[in-house]
Amino acid sequence: MLVILLVAVATRWVTFGNPVVILDDQFYLLVGDAIRQGQWPYTDIWDRKPFGLFLLFAAIAALGDGSILVMQMVAMLFAAATAMVIRRIALLYVTPQPALLAALAYLLMIPLLGGQSAQSPVFYNLPIAGAAWLLLSSLHPGAALRSNALLAMLLCGLAMSIKPVAVVEGAAFGLAFLWLVIRRGATPAVVATTAIAMIAVALLPLILPYLAYALAGDDARDAFVYANFVSIFEKDSFGIKAKLAGLAFFLIYALPLLGLATIGIKDCWVRGGGGMQARLLLAWLGAAFLGYLAVPHFFDHYALPLLVPLSVAAAFAFARRAGRLYALGLLMFCLIQGAVIDVAGNRATITQFNVLTERINQARGEGCIYLADGPTWLYKSTNACRLTSYLFPDHLNLYVERDAVGVDPRTELVRIFALRPAVVVTQDSERGKHNPATQRILRDELSRNYRVIYRVPTDGPQLLATVRVWQRRDLPPPQR
Repeated sequence: MLVILLVAVATRWVTFGNPVVILDDQFYLLVGDAIRQGQWPYTDIWDRKPFGLFLLFAAIAALGDGSILVMQMVAMLFAAATAMVIRRIALLYVTPQPALLAALAYLLMIPLLGGQSAQSPVFYNLPIAGAAWLLLSSLHPGAALRSNALLAMLLCGLAMSIKPVAVVEGAAFGLAFLWLVIRRGATPAVVATTAIAMIAVALLPLILPYLAYALAGDDARDAFVYANFVSIFEKDSFGIKAKLAGLAFFLIYALPLLGLATIGIKDCWVRGGGGMQARLLLAWLGAAFLGYLAVPHFFDHYALPLLVPLSVAAAFAFARRAGRLYALGLLMFCLIQGAVIDVAGNRATITQFNVLTERINQARGEGCIYLADGPTWLYKSTNACRLTSYLFPDHLNLYVERDAVGVDPRTELVRIFALRPAVVVTQDSERGKHNPATQRILRDELSRNYRVIYRVPTDGPQLLATVRVWQRRDLPPPQR
């Protein structure tokens, strides 16, 4: 446990205190902090992520008073805990040393796929790993099969309340448990009641927040239903090319672990004669890949759930005579990628973000800001008032979101500028992904009524490069 914790720190400490390691977790913490102040997701701040994710970040915000560092420390503990569960699963198959190496492989690979801060899979991988351990340990004679099944489904329900795509692995685990119940000679009635109980337990983390919103009124209930169940089906896709590019990205960065897992699956199958353990491990891997492929878009962190079963499978490769060499090769690959040793880049980003915050506050006076694009944590770091419930810029910016946020983005943008924000923040990005209609409105407003008072150099930190701060023309220029 101590080794796992030390490696978790070693692979993540360089990002501690950096609010813009990634775009998503800063927004989740922003929403979590707003919940502490009495605001509600979907009504006061719009997003389509499940309520459990925001409740988790509300707890993190309460724990650290909205601290980015505390958020990252909690995420580190979740990553370490997941690695410990991976070790426990691997111990069902191999000796302690390869089991430990499998756990460390998970921690080494996370930073390569966007999980070095507090991305959502860093959290929901833990309950999924716990459910997998309950399933695989249920193969032992005398295991409390039905109790394990219900607890596993509760864990899967918690995972789904953080990210709905976990339903694929949850369904696979549920079917596997029912298969084991049938193999033990249960009657059809017992199988049916077990299945109903498992489904009910898995849905509990979804039903409870729905009831809370329903009690709050029809508008709140409708907002909850639209955000959680409707909007995702109204969102367009970036196309097959984006998915293929993402798949190529995953194959490149996960290639060493994929190779080790392939060796491990072969050894597992041969050792067990294609028995139940090997089949369930393969089923878990298949479900994880299916969940990854089910999402029409690609972002690097979408591949993070794959790391859990891949690391477990790699334990068999680490159990070979050359296992230590395999582990050393994986370590070297991860160090060459650079994320775990990028001290200078993260410190530069923190400095530049603080400069951005200072420039915005100098320019806005007591006025409100609007983030047309850029890091959402600026809303928190500046403590500026907000003019819209659409705080995540992509919801009004992207072409694929134009019919999937519950309002016409053009109407919302016109409304925002009618309130005359003192400062507007923009950032250059891929023009092909932007909604041309909202971009025209934004360009017209900025050219008529605003001036650039600061821009981050193009050679600055990656997530902040080309950020521009626009001040309303009738306000006095900020003093340098």
